[in-house]
Amino acid sequence: MRKGLILTLLLALSLPAAAQLPLWGGQLTGGLESDMALYRGGSFAANNYLKLDYVHGRFSAGLQMEYYPTPLLGYASELKGFGVPGKYIAWTAETWSLTLGDFYDQFGSGLLLRSWEDRSLGWNNSIGGARATLRTADDRFTARVLYGFPRKYLWYDSSQIAGADLTFRLNDIFAFEGCFTDRISATGHSLGGSLAASCDAGGFSGKAEYVMMGAGNAQLLSLNYAARSVSASVTLRRLVRMDDPLQLNYLPALCQEQTYMLASLNPYTTFGAGEIGGVADFYWRIKKSWKIHLNGSMIYALPLALKNYDHCRMAYRDFNGEVERRWNSRLKTILFVSIQEHSPSHGDRKATNAQNAFVLDALYRFTDNFSLRAQAQYLYSQELTKDWMAGLLEAGMAPHWSVHVSDMYNHGDTHEHYWEAGVSYSRSSFKLALSYGHQRAGYLCSGGVCRWQPEYTGGMLRLNYNF
Repeated sequence: MRKGLILTLLLALSLPAAAQLPLWGGQLTGGLESDMALYRGGSFAANNYLKLDYVHGRFSAGLQMEYYPTPLLGYASELKGFGVPGKYIAWTAETWSLTLGDFYDQFGSGLLLRSWEDRSLGWNNSIGGARATLRTADDRFTARVLYGFPRKYLWYDSSQIAGADLTFRLNDIFAFEGCFTDRISATGHSLGGSLAASCDAGGFSGKAEYVMMGAGNAQLLSLNYAARSVSASVTLRRLVRMDDPLQLNYLPALCQEQTYMLASLNPYTTFGAGEIGGVADFYWRIKKSWKIHLNGSMIYALPLALKNYDHCRMAYRDFNGEVERRWNSRLKTILFVSIQEHSPSHGDRKATNAQNAFVLDALYRFTDNFSLRAQAQYLYSQELTKDWMAGLLEAGMAPHWSVHVSDMYNHGDTHEHYWEAGVSYSRSSFKLALSYGHQRAGYLCSGGVCRWQPEYTGGMLRLNYNF
């Protein structure tokens, strides 16, 4: 443990000081991120990432080094050790490009193929191989082909992925996209494809997509409208057997991602085996003083994914309302309400869990350099762990310092506190945050995708530096 802590601190403290931007006539950019935890009982864990990118004219190259003396709780234990899972060289011309190494890409909305990274989730499904792109000078036609091995922990999976994507823009309004993939594993080939059409005219935009992947399929329809003070969107989606063993597609939860502590206690996770649903958003800005946001979603499990029913069953539904009021140049308040009901069995049993969360969020600027934010939250429920209350107090001392304390208290069942206190410092591209607390077990979500976080008590040091 002591050796891992020393190596992590040396990596965190020495590399930023040694960074040099100009190099061999090109430009070197990069970033260092280090998350270190000391848990109650003395155990140490850390996730460290160093990313470097070099650009010289049309040539670029880069690498990402990762070091896990012991991965943080909630991250795969197989990540332990040191590796260079990200490395590439690329040449970009006016109408074509070629990448060799590890890269990220997305076809369509990502239902068929999406490789991406989110370190807060411990998620990285980059592809190691080759990718070529070709486009016309007027950008009317774009083609991509790729082949490679999906990342698995700090190396590669034995399976392979091949794909092609063609995009044709008819004019400034209409565009069409067709994609093809072949997932190659020990059991053989699994073919997939998608067709999508999109339009963008004035304040209106829309997209329709149909996807086939092995024995599964998906349909997506998205409509959006934006004006000066009003915007609205509706998204409808149907999934059938869309769970990918290679985890190279993107199935975010089709509902609002909650950011307040109590509203996010029991987030919904996508049921790739079979679900159908929709989500709607409405934003209204009234002059400069008022902002209103209404959101609602309804998701049903399909019969083919249920053991006990031969018809659609409710898996999740919610309604969220937020009213923001800027009283003057110093005071801003937010009133937020979230009414949620979800089925822990994704509709396969009658029992559901309902919860209603209420939040009052206030920010007051005493001076240009000092502000205070306070939150009062309450959750009412007759299921699970019943009622909760929570509070947050955060002081901002611009432009560098921030201090916060928070507490969630389950007074309906366990009578346990989940508290945290922390301080952060930022200057230019450098940020350091230190916190200590008792964290509740539960799902942590980002972009509609979640990971399980075990309960723990301990301190966390987060360092981030970009150059």
